[in-house]
Parts: sequence; C-alpha cells; structure tokens
Amino acid sequence: MTEGKSVALWTKYLPAMRILLKKAMTEEQQLAFSKIELQAVDNRKNVNFSFDLEISNGKVESTVGISSMGKDLFNVLNGDPLVRKFMVDKKIMIQMTRLSLLTFRCN
Repeated sequence: MTEGKSVALWTKYLPAMRILLKKAMTEEQQLAFSKIELQAVDNRKNVNFSFDLEISNGKVESTVGISSMGKDLFNVLNGDPLVRKFMVDKKIMIQMTRLSLLTFRCN
C-alpha cells in the first residue's frame, strides 16, 4: 500500500479521534473499523493493516517498520491544529491490531 491511500479514512474519523485522544489521558480508548471499510483502502487479499505508532512530543519516535497506513494517520493528526497542539507535550501510543481495532494510550 502506498502512502496517501488511507488519508480519506483517517480524515473521516478525525473528529472521533480528537475526542478519543483526550479521553486516553485517563484510560485506554478504542475505535473499531469494519473489514469492508479497510478493504476500500486496500483490497489486496490477506492485507495486514496492523501497525504501532509512538508519538513523543508531537514527533514520531521511529518510522522504521511503520506501514504507510500508520504514516498517513500521523500526517492527518499532525495536520490538524487542535491535535497538533494536544500532542506537543505528551507521549501517545497508537496501535492498529489485525482485528481492525485502533487503540489510543496517552500519558
């Protein structure tokens, strides 16, 4: 999958992700995606959509091993002024599992 393919998906869920990031300050938050929705992004058979994204002080810790879907998510989050301001002084862990569950942890 090439970078940019999942931007529309992440942009669609940006309002919900803003809320989940704030709530993640007190407890882990999750957002479930349907397989159909993810297959609209990449319809290859047996595609693995999972990734781990660690954001520290508004910057991705390491881009090695992060899928283009994870990079697109960071770009959408970082492109939003409210989220960018929120991320400045925090450590945020975002994980997409093979079961299409996006998890947010924040401290």
